[in-house]
This record gives sequence, C-alpha cells and structure tokens, in this order.
Amino acid sequence: MNHETPIDCFSRSEEETEAIACRLAQQLGPGSLILLHGAIGTGKTVFARGIIHGLGHSDPYITSPTFTLVNTYTQGRLPVYHFDLYRLESVDELFLSGAGDYLDAGGVCLVEWPNLLIERGIKDYLEIMLTADMNEPMAHRLIRLLPHGPSSRQSLNHFAWPVQ
Repeated sequence: MNHETPIDCFSRSEEETEAIACRLAQQLGPGSLILLHGAIGTGKTVFARGIIHGLGHSDPYITSPTFTLVNTYTQGRLPVYHFDLYRLESVDELFLSGAGDYLDAGGVCLVEWPNLLIERGIKDYLEIMLTADMNEPMAHRLIRLLPHGPSSRQSLNHFAWPVQ
C-alpha cells in the first residue's frame, strides 16, 4: 500500500472513532507527533482519548487541555502529551511556556488546533483530519490519516481499518 496518499476511515459513532484511534496507537513509536484537525465537535478529543487508551493509559476522564495547554499521561506503553493550542496567539507563546520541550521528550504528542506548530515548519508528523456530516452531527465522520515524513509513514505500514 502506498502511504504517500491518505488513508480514509469512516466512523458511525464516538465509540468507533475511539476504536480507530486505539488501533492506530498500536502502531505508534517514541517521538510520534499527531496533529488533529477538525471543527469544534468533530471528535478531536474523542480521537485523542482513543490514542491515549490505546497506549495503555486507563484514565477514564480524558478531556481537551483547553485551559491548561497540555495534559500528560505517563502510565502506559509510551508517555502521551496532549496539547490544545486553540487559545495561543503565537508559536512563541508555546515555546516560552516550556511546552515545546515535550516535543523532544520521546513520547507521543497529540496536538489539537496545530496550525501554529505547522507554521513553525515541523517535518515529520501524522495529520488526522476529522470531518462530520453537519446534517447528522452525532453520526458519520470521515477520519483522514495523512503522513508527512518517514516516521509517520512507518506508523501506517500495518494500519488497517476496519481491522482485517
């Protein structure tokens, strides 16, 4: 399979969105950077929860770190650093806060609202784009996985949905 092109997954529920992310988590290694795009309500935090649970973190209360900038999870196979950059106005704010140190900490970084990070010129990341049918906002989602760089391509080498 050519991973230069996106992999599209279709979800019909919150549970299925989380299951797709959980399956992807099995393929992630240290230093993985996952950028989550989508309008409010499309499932970015649900997808993040699936990654976090898929890496063995049992916390049932995964929420978006909208006001804290980053939530950390250290009890699973790999540490996870879950960012929400929605309220930041510049990439300088991110790095002045010290949060940029997590990007090189050897864990998995999940970033909601990642545009500031992309503007900084990062090279290797897995982009996840979530879109919802606004006529049925609680139902169907398109989840597009798009690798940028060799590590992100490698994380999709054995990924399949639905599970074969």
